Amino acid sequence: MSIEDNFLLGFVKKSRGLKGELLLSLTSAVIEFEKRIGTVWLGDDLDHLQPWEVEYFQIQGYYAILKLKNVNSRDEADYLKGIKVFIPSDHISHDSILHLIGYRVQALSDGKLIGTVREVDTTDIQTRLIVETAIGEMLIPLVDEFVEVIDDEKKRITVKLIEGLDTV
Repeated sequence: MSIEDNFLLGFVKKSRGLKGELLLSLTSAVIEFEKRIGTVWLGDDLDHLQPWEVEYFQIQGYYAILKLKNVNSRDEADYLKGIKVFIPSDHISHDSILHLIGYRVQALSDGKLIGTVREVDTTDIQTRLIVETAIGEMLIPLVDEFVEVIDDEKKRITVKLIEGLDTV
């Protein structure tokens, strides 16, 4: 799986209960799914993610309860603490702006690649794209003044850069 095929759902915060349940800290509380989650991919290295079959999954705000098949004790669940949890991007509803994670961002002026959307920040009054660039993060407000084109087919966003829109 490549970064474009994955959506970072969150990470394992801790084990829950005695039967191997995991408490996940989610990347967003506004995730909408198009498909039932049958498999998640665990790991910190995108080139070496491991598939795990899901027994059940339940969202509770910014958290979720995840029960993996073959993880049946607190000790087994504790072993997964801190690990990232991914799902295929096609499971995320395209009605949700979170499907933009993994899109490449390019400048309108010269067509150069700026970076890749790492996260969509919906916690403020104005939604922002958090773009991972070669030299750091760039915050781009998700408004018409900056975002010219969102091409879902090519998974690319073309933005108008202005002075003051620098990396942080």
